[in-house]
Amino acid sequence: MTFLDLRNTVGMIAGHLAATASRTLGRGSGGMIGGRVASRISPNLLRDLTQRMQVVIITGTNGKSTTTRMIAEAVTAGGLTVATNRGGDNMLPGVLAAVLENPNADVAVLEVDEMWVARVANEVNPDVFVYLNLSRDQLDRVGEISTIEQRLRQAINEHKAATIVANIDDPLITSAAWDSHNPVWVAAGQGWSGDSLTSPRTGGIIVYADDAVAPQTTDVPFASGNDTSVWWRAISLDADGSSDATDVHSFARPYPQWSWSAPSCDFQPGTPMDIHGPNGTMNAVINLPGRANRSNATQALAAACALGVKPAVAARGIAGVSSVAGRYANVNIDGRNVRLLLAKNPAGWQESLTMLRADSALVVGINGQVADGVDLSWLWDVEFSALAERHVWACGERGADLNVRLHYAGVDAEFVADPVSAILATPPGDVDVLLNYTSFRDTLVALKKRGYDL
Repeated sequence: MTFLDLRNTVGMIAGHLAATASRTLGRGSGGMIGGRVASRISPNLLRDLTQRMQVVIITGTNGKSTTTRMIAEAVTAGGLTVATNRGGDNMLPGVLAAVLENPNADVAVLEVDEMWVARVANEVNPDVFVYLNLSRDQLDRVGEISTIEQRLRQAINEHKAATIVANIDDPLITSAAWDSHNPVWVAAGQGWSGDSLTSPRTGGIIVYADDAVAPQTTDVPFASGNDTSVWWRAISLDADGSSDATDVHSFARPYPQWSWSAPSCDFQPGTPMDIHGPNGTMNAVINLPGRANRSNATQALAAACALGVKPAVAARGIAGVSSVAGRYANVNIDGRNVRLLLAKNPAGWQESLTMLRADSALVVGINGQVADGVDLSWLWDVEFSALAERHVWACGERGADLNVRLHYAGVDAEFVADPVSAILATPPGDVDVLLNYTSFRDTLVALKKRGYDL
């Protein structure tokens, strides 16, 4: 372990005490307060603790916690010890608290909020960045995604030796990673492209698929084989509105070094997939629902390999992930097989709708607290018409707004204010519960207080 002076030692002890007190008093997980106290006493503590560790930073609008857990399990399967923020506390105090939990770890696998990446990176000097996706999320609190893209770009420019595992199916992520000296391009797929219509690099427009002719190569397969992985490129517009497409390579989707494919569109837990990497194709099993989690797993595998873990070993670790901080957890509630899902923004909700079991009852819930983003106008961007054949229970602090949106989408919806009461209103059998951030958090607490094991 790195030598720690007296100030660092006192900071660690104080951080542990603050975190323990927070948990004992039922005020939270202790992740944020422990880090705040420790860093106030010893401002260089995170830098000192991580200087001998390998460090990977995972960020993006959606999928951070899941991908972080997958990488942590992949690295653990490779025989390395890991420090990671399993609870999702992903700003600087939470990152420090995660490292404090295991200061002797070989690898720090750190989920980091998009707005904090550059700052955290300057403290931990990461070996690997994993950039997942960018889309609108809490515009009232965070701001436009062009600002976030620039911050992610800044982090790479300040850490030129780091490896960047980037999703090339998202033009914003590709732009952020474009200047990397060590890119690992992954065709992870992109189910939501509504926020990637203009190029941050050229100021032109992004064109997709048939309008953007892909160059040919024999080195790697062009596409990932999943139906949300498409070629794109940026074109400029002349003053008269005509396109200038003479240089199709100025900013365009790179060819992937990693990609994935699946024999069917059944993305329920346990269904197989193939991951195509630099050393060939391997079969993998993902025990989480949804297309997006196949994408997360592909980037997690690429990141684990960048840290020196063998692909087959990493895949075994990833296969062991079946829930993440209560997300995707299954619990029996009075004869109901309840599965809990989390969605926080339009892209996440659109993706989560594809994860639902065909014959399950469905509860959806929305709060509008600061942590959710108080502006819920984005509800009208989600294609809730996909639920038109189902009866849905709408709940949460803003459940009445959600109920109106569902009715306009042609969905047979029923309003029940409290999420637990909404669950108990469903008939026995399979029930999918899809909630946004604070609604999910509060529902977990309520269920645990009732004695359910989550």
